[in-house]
Order: sequence, then C-alpha cells, then structure tokens
Amino acid sequence: MARLTVRLTPEGRRELEAELARLEAELPTVSSRLGDARAGGNDPAENLDLRDAMDALALLEGRIGELRALLAAAEPIEDLAPDGVIRLGTRFKIRHADGEEASYMLVSPAEADPRRGRISEESPIGRALVGKKKDEETTAETPSGPERLLVLDVA
Repeated sequence: MARLTVRLTPEGRRELEAELARLEAELPTVSSRLGDARAGGNDPAENLDLRDAMDALALLEGRIGELRALLAAAEPIEDLAPDGVIRLGTRFKIRHADGEEASYMLVSPAEADPRRGRISEESPIGRALVGKKKDEETTAETPSGPERLLVLDVA
C-alpha cells in the first residue's frame, strides 16, 4: 500500500502541531468530564451528560488521530523562494471577473482555509492558477460555472 504524502508549508506544519498540542492538553479534561458523567448512570440513552461527554471525547480523539496521521505523512515544501510563478506555498493577488480583488496563499488541502486566504491547490481556483504568472489570465471551472481570473501579483 502506497504511503500518503501531505505537502505542508512550514507555517502550516507549525499550525497543525500547535492544534495537536492544544487538543492533547484538552484530553485529560474531557476524559475527566466523561468520568464525572458516569456518576449519573452508564446508559447513554438515559444520561445525556454521559452521551455528550462520550461524543466530545470521540471527536477529540478522532481529530488528534487525524492530526497525528497528517503530521506523520507530512513532507515539507522545500523551495519557497519567490520566482514569480504560482505554486504550492506561493502568495498571490488576483482579480475576479466582477472586479473584486483577493490575496491568497496556495496550500495543500490539509492547510486550506479560504476565510484566512489559504486556498487548496486542488480547488478549482487553485488548479487554474498553478503555473501562472503576473498579468496572466485564466479560467477556473467552479461549481457555479467558469470564472475568469487575472493574476495581479505573485510574491
């Protein structure tokens, strides 16, 4: 079976490691909450606190496992020196067809957070922009239809 590789920016790796540390620090509190909830009975159908504590622990342990797996499979993006070409780890500014301008960083799906200006290389816009340079136009095939984009700057 082939090993999954996740390419991460140094910043993305630090953020995932910080999240993992924070969640691991929460684990004893959530486990203790589960123990306290058991005092109300061991039947989750009758003890809502127990069911909530079990759900919280399952979610926490699931995310911890996911983060550990991501970090174990992480491969750093080595060459982040700006060369004027949009690729993984590059920051850039674009203009959408409606005139709206936006700045983004192209990242792996594991780091993607569009609200923070981090778009996945596998997203429609990310795929359309890979390899583009300043003043180049491209069309992204988005779920709402084709979208024209102009690259304003590549850092």
